[in-house]
Amino acid sequence: MAKKTNKASDNVTLTTKDKKTLGSIRTLADEVVQAAERGRAPYVEIPSRSLSNVRFNQSKRIIEMGSGTGRRELFNLSQARSYMQTLLVGSGCKQLIEQGKTTSIRGLFYLLKHTIEGTREETFDAQSECDPIIEDVEVALDAMREELHLYAKNAGAMVGPITLVDSGDEIDRL
Repeated sequence: MAKKTNKASDNVTLTTKDKKTLGSIRTLADEVVQAAERGRAPYVEIPSRSLSNVRFNQSKRIIEMGSGTGRRELFNLSQARSYMQTLLVGSGCKQLIEQGKTTSIRGLFYLLKHTIEGTREETFDAQSECDPIIEDVEVALDAMREELHLYAKNAGAMVGPITLVDSGDEIDRL
């Protein structure tokens, strides 16, 4: 039987960053598979983005995340949905990178939103449910959004000479 290929990805040249990001996605997926093969409950480690897990690096003069993490487990009923969503976002980003495509965060939401086969359950109910999962994948992979081939759409951005008048106050930016 002939090997099925994706024509969109046949002509894609991956950058060094693309290869690094794909490697991180594969490592994450491999860890999930290895846990399952060992008969252990699959999980994903997500760095904690809470205020208690940040510190100010005096020498660099920046705020850095600490080493605190949380587990997102498949067989934990309260985490199963977010576990599935995390892997779904990782898979979606992998496809974008391999195909040499980029989309907005909202575009990824619509790309991944569907009814799970055999159920009435949606993968994501709203964009607001998807956004923090994307951020979790960013920190789990230590990758910037752009390295996942995603961007935030600049809705409402203005360019050029503009004068704003608010309650009699005038701001003139040339």
